[in-house]
Amino acid sequence: MLSLFSVLFLAVGVSEAAYWQRLTCPYEQSFQSLQRVWCRQSSAECCTGFAFDPDAPSVDGGRMEVEEGTDSFTVFVQELSHGEGVYWCGLLSEDKTIIKLAEGDFHSSSGVHVWAVIRLIVVILLPVVTIFGYIYFNAKTKHRRKRGEACDDVTVSRPLADPQYENAASPMELE
Repeated sequence: MLSLFSVLFLAVGVSEAAYWQRLTCPYEQSFQSLQRVWCRQSSAECCTGFAFDPDAPSVDGGRMEVEEGTDSFTVFVQELSHGEGVYWCGLLSEDKTIIKLAEGDFHSSSGVHVWAVIRLIVVILLPVVTIFGYIYFNAKTKHRRKRGEACDDVTVSRPLADPQYENAASPMELE
């Protein structure tokens, strides 16, 4: 029973985990105050996306989280709002030009969502199958015992009183 609870605990913990893709964007200290940029590459020199402030911990409606460092920021993406593709992170210069810092290939996490649903089904089915299996086998064992079938006992095929080992003395002679 303890192992069942361990499996359930691990399965629930794993199914609650989110799939985050990330991209670290290093920059020079002099650019620290500039707005950050996140965009999907549309051609070799252009991208479509948005800019956000350096102190924003969450952007794009909570689909992305940003962690600031001293000379870089890291973008953690849970869901892509502009679809799969190559994404850039960068800085928005004073003249509104994007300073590209890094790029990465990001893909949809729909397969991860399917796997999460499968894990959830398994987490629900595992205890149900275990409980019903225990009840079924317990009832079957009790049914055998009621019918007089031997479960694990050894069946004796001869009578317990064996006539060849009778006492030599009769009960009358012992007095």
